[in-house]
Amino acid sequence: MIRTTYRGRPIKVLAARGNPHQRKLVVNGRTIHHGWQGDDVQALDWFRQIIDRIEDSGGAGMVAMLIPGQYTEPHWYEPGAIDVNPRGHATRPGGICACSLCVIDDPCGSKGRYTLLPVDACRYCHQLRDGHKHDAVFLNPHPYTEPTEVQRAGRQAAITEYQQQDDDPDEATCDAIYPEKISGYLSRPRCLYFADHRDAHDPNFHYDHRGFRWPRETARTS
Repeated sequence: MIRTTYRGRPIKVLAARGNPHQRKLVVNGRTIHHGWQGDDVQALDWFRQIIDRIEDSGGAGMVAMLIPGQYTEPHWYEPGAIDVNPRGHATRPGGICACSLCVIDDPCGSKGRYTLLPVDACRYCHQLRDGHKHDAVFLNPHPYTEPTEVQRAGRQAAITEYQQQDDDPDEATCDAIYPEKISGYLSRPRCLYFADHRDAHDPNFHYDHRGFRWPRETARTS
């Protein structure tokens, strides 16, 4: 039998009941195998290979994209050093999961891919103290537990970054206005393209919604 910790993960390897030539493998309290073929040392080496692969592939939030369909579950990660989104996938504190399932649930590709976790969300899931459900389907039943300082700091940093984001200057619209009134228009034509005219038919001209165009150098704004 082996009890140890590797890269923050508690690991246990012991003989399978009734079959001493097989091993029961446990990481973070979650049984991975009940009948792994090999001895204790080989089993521990297998754990190390998997954990190294997870960390070398980007860790929580990224590994599922780089190793498709694998190792999204929280038990593969260091306790208190990750967050868990509503799908039950592990992410870095305050981060997102980039796997295909989470991206599909967030078709617009927003910062959240599930909204940003509150600073005081549970250590083991996304739920707050009030209304916390002990029977979260993707984790073993657990009561609300205070988040670690690592989780609090990561969540607060993500929230602060999100709140301080400025509008992308490339997304500003031109809004130039033709200097004269045109027959048939209730108001003077207004350019409808982006400020840098990257989407205009001819970047040297302003265009309004009817297709009326005028040279950029003669336009003025109001």
